Amino acid sequence: MKGRERNTPCWCGSGKKYKKCHLNRDAQPKENPWAAVEANRKAFTQRKCSAEGLGLGACGGNLIKAHTVSRGCNLEKIAKNGHVMQYTANMSEMNKNGGKLTIDKIGIKNASIFYGFCSKHDRELFSCIENEPFTGRPDQCLAIAYRTMSRELYGKDASAHLRDTLRSADKGWPIIDQYFFQFALEQIEQGNEFARRETRHTQIKLGTLISEDNFDGLKSIVFEFSEIIPFMFAGAWSPFTDLYGVELQKGYTDEILEQVIVSSSATTTGTMVCVSWLTSVNAPGKAIAEQINNLPVGQQSSAIIQMMTKHIENIFFDPEWHRNLSNKHRMQLEILAASGLDFMGSVPSAPIRLDLDFGLPNPKRSFEV
Repeated sequence: MKGRERNTPCWCGSGKKYKKCHLNRDAQPKENPWAAVEANRKAFTQRKCSAEGLGLGACGGNLIKAHTVSRGCNLEKIAKNGHVMQYTANMSEMNKNGGKLTIDKIGIKNASIFYGFCSKHDRELFSCIENEPFTGRPDQCLAIAYRTMSRELYGKDASAHLRDTLRSADKGWPIIDQYFFQFALEQIEQGNEFARRETRHTQIKLGTLISEDNFDGLKSIVFEFSEIIPFMFAGAWSPFTDLYGVELQKGYTDEILEQVIVSSSATTTGTMVCVSWLTSVNAPGKAIAEQINNLPVGQQSSAIIQMMTKHIENIFFDPEWHRNLSNKHRMQLEILAASGLDFMGSVPSAPIRLDLDFGLPNPKRSFEV
């Protein structure tokens, strides 16, 4: 590196000349790492309508703060004093407590929000789940899957500039540490780009299904509970393995991975949990949904809460219920939540423990939509 020409492009890939980028960086004053993290967080307040250009009509009205997990319909049902609990990857807090994941209170006004729809599309597309009792109808399952995938895409788009935001965070580091840091950023960016590609593919297909009133393109297994369960969620992931660790997808770079889309909705008498997938041959989502459905009824709730905690971050808990968990059960949820937070993009590997009973109600029935 010392022998590089000062005017050649920097080895880190920034596009700047070496003399304007990493030359003598080991001697430069260190930056505040939390400043870069805060700058990246601001990207999650960018406003854009996720329905624009998908054949769902013209946008109208202001871009609004939308809840992926509905506030009035769902979060209020498990909140205590207007708050729910959520596992968070707060970098400053993790730095203080030795890298341990924290669970914090969050007000339901600020939980599960993103500025992802104009008021017109939000009103037209999601009236069937916001203004009508949730019964697991095909149009309701499709609407909630589309909103969930739109939020997933919004988050991945917001993370797209992470490498540029953090590129200068290695000031004052030894040269070898600079190299490994920049290499890690490159791998994170590459993984996020693959995830953005797959998420955008699914989000567009769901939007097309809505525009065509085609309810056959999405399938779901719905688990119905006769009471409110103490956690609410909405999210998606690309499963590489099933409930028992058997491979479902290879994950080659030229492969468009399929997602499993999950959500919970309060009903007039209880809760419904949807496990959904785009219709295809040997869909990974179908395999996972059927495996949960084939478990003994007494294990289904345990499998659901553990899989959701492991694979999605958009999950919220009843504070009183979570506080009353035993150390064994609380530790299992912490392990699962932390397993899904590898910024290098590795597959969460913490095992689901079906022997653990979380004291949840059992589904009274399940049905396919």
